[in-house]
Amino acid sequence: MARFLYRAEADGQPVSGIQDANSAAEAMALLKAQGLQSVRLQNDAMSAAMPLDTRGLADRDYAELRHSFQARHGLRPFLLMLFRQTGLLWLLAVPGAVLLWLVDYRLWAGLLLLVPLTVAAIALWKYRDARDFDAMLSAIALGHWQKATSLGDRLSRRIRDESVAMELTVQRACVQARVGDTDEALATLAPWQPVMDMLMPGMYAAQQARVYLAAREHDAQLCCHREAVAASQQDPGQTLDYALMEARYGSAARAHCLLLEVDPALLPEYGDAFVPWVAGIVALRQGRNEAAAASLRLALDKLQPLAGNPAIWPVLAMVGGDAAHALLRLEQSHEAAAIATAVWPVLAVHGDQDQLAALAPVLPANGSREPLAKG
Repeated sequence: MARFLYRAEADGQPVSGIQDANSAAEAMALLKAQGLQSVRLQNDAMSAAMPLDTRGLADRDYAELRHSFQARHGLRPFLLMLFRQTGLLWLLAVPGAVLLWLVDYRLWAGLLLLVPLTVAAIALWKYRDARDFDAMLSAIALGHWQKATSLGDRLSRRIRDESVAMELTVQRACVQARVGDTDEALATLAPWQPVMDMLMPGMYAAQQARVYLAAREHDAQLCCHREAVAASQQDPGQTLDYALMEARYGSAARAHCLLLEVDPALLPEYGDAFVPWVAGIVALRQGRNEAAAASLRLALDKLQPLAGNPAIWPVLAMVGGDAAHALLRLEQSHEAAAIATAVWPVLAVHGDQDQLAALAPVLPANGSREPLAKG
């Protein structure tokens, strides 16, 4: 059974937690049956199917921290989580150590303080994995393939959490595919197929699609997305992913039909940007430029709170490129140039050939990955 993180309101007060369910629709129904309002899921069915370790936190605290981590990566949110995990230990240890010190048991006072300090030191040592994972994602976003490979190899020797190890394997496979080793990339992914098939039907096909996207093999990618949607019984997250790729690399009409099948209420909160993104690409391909610009601006606005997360940078760059393309068609070249400037270091790596060709009037003439000067 999957574990869906959620945010909602109960009697006008914000609440967070984890709901066990077999699907996003079932999770939403169960939460509403509890009298919760304004329910928003925080992960999709595939993420919810992954093994979940709350690291000793209450469901509410873990869900709140996961939501904050989506927007803010780095040491500060990690220290907040550490404080929540060890706060009671500090509250007991510090007064106890003071009392022991006052009655002249100074050795015992020091040993008592050593307990929470040791716990904190171990946690900070483990934080290096999160730091290196973010560094790997940043390297992938900026096209630093050798650095990404080195960090991925290092992390593979340290990571023990199954869900993190699985995502790490997919990221490493995508890097291999991007540098031209598609067969090796698929071989890297293959050992995880039994686990993925057990966790959620269609999960393995969805991850294969990510590898083919990195390899720019779009026909194979679309086939994998179709397989993932069918196997997952039209899961809304998988359907939206397929709609996005049809809009970009396949049939705009089919993408529009797929989008109509998606209930936005069943998407995770970060999926709010993807619905207008797909709608914007479809409108762009159909020549409805004003509608495209409006939808793509909305998608950009919804992605902005997540801009601190390096996992989002390629998506943000692609949406920015599409928005700039729509604005160029509307002869709003200054705004188009401003958007292209902001996303160019990542768009230069992950942008489609046709997309970059359309943006040529506002991109650096020498092909540099340095952002354009504003103005």
